[in-house]
Amino acid sequence: MSLDVKHYLGIYKLRMKMQKDGVTNPSLEIKELTKTIVEKLSVLPLDEKIELENFKMIDSKGNIIVKFPEK
Repeated sequence: MSLDVKHYLGIYKLRMKMQKDGVTNPSLEIKELTKTIVEKLSVLPLDEKIELENFKMIDSKGNIIVKFPEK
């Protein structure tokens, strides 16, 4: 499935806010992953396509943004 940076950045900014506010309390690993995703997506053009495949978030050039835990 291919959506753009704007889509995922909105989702992960909301998740990060929920974590900060204590609405959700995932593991430290997930909190760090959320922070990394927001930081990396924030520097990309909002209309750039993002792919999710094989537990990876990949930009339109094929660069891995993050690897998701498989558990």
